[in-house]
Amino acid sequence: MLKTRLATAAVFSSIIIYVLSFSPAPLFYPLFVTITTLAIFLSGTEFAALRWNIMDGSTAVEQPRPKLKAKHFAIGFSYAFLIISYSVSNTIFANDPQKILILPISWTFFCFFLSAALIYRNASDMHTASNKLLNVIAGFIYLALPAACLTKLSLLHFDGSYRSAQLYFCLATILMGDTGAYFIGSRFGKHKLIPKISPKKSVEGAAGGLFFSGITALLLNYFFNLPFPAWYAILIGICMGIAGQIGDLMESAFKRAGGYKDSGNLLPGHGGFLDRIDSLILGIPVAFLFFSLYK
Repeated sequence: MLKTRLATAAVFSSIIIYVLSFSPAPLFYPLFVTITTLAIFLSGTEFAALRWNIMDGSTAVEQPRPKLKAKHFAIGFSYAFLIISYSVSNTIFANDPQKILILPISWTFFCFFLSAALIYRNASDMHTASNKLLNVIAGFIYLALPAACLTKLSLLHFDGSYRSAQLYFCLATILMGDTGAYFIGSRFGKHKLIPKISPKKSVEGAAGGLFFSGITALLLNYFFNLPFPAWYAILIGICMGIAGQIGDLMESAFKRAGGYKDSGNLLPGHGGFLDRIDSLILGIPVAFLFFSLYK
């Protein structure tokens, strides 16, 4: 299991580093959008399975992960295609910002109407059917919107900073926040944070995670030659850390509601994709907000 986990991490890390730092400039954005789209497709599929299996009564017996069905992959695709439509709009309407949202909004409403028709057409319980439709809509906000922020963030650049500095900044800040929370919590954790959702998380671990996020942001701001004042970098790091921890707790709540240990097994040795990006889901929009305000 450990070898598989390390091998998977090495492969995905290598791909991400290549795209961010070494890919040819004309291919950077298409490759980055492709990676983001794939991640949203797989994690969106897991999200749909987590939520729908609960409503279908598939959680009477505790299971290690939800069973993935064709309809879950279809929902995951609807989230992923929004990223493609948004990226295409960014390219086509680069000089006309007012039209950038035409394609993604059109796709979103098409998915709403199609989902409503398919769900209600064969529904025997209107309450369950309505909850399913609301969960489909929620996925666009929970997954597709942050992914769109990420693709937009990839296009930002500050004079004098290193290539993809803003992306490394965000990924490392959230990753170090998770790491700090784990080690501080394991060593000093005494007061439970929200035991009903995640019994192992502690107040001390959460505070340690925020400290690590703030320090990491400060150091990376200097290392990557970003233009932020020290206080602003620390503020970004702490706010990203808070958002990342909330995102982690939200995904844990989804799993606990269904009695699942992992969101899936699509990532060998690591469980599900949603398990790996849960902190980024809320952390990235926060980073995009701070970067855009300063830009």
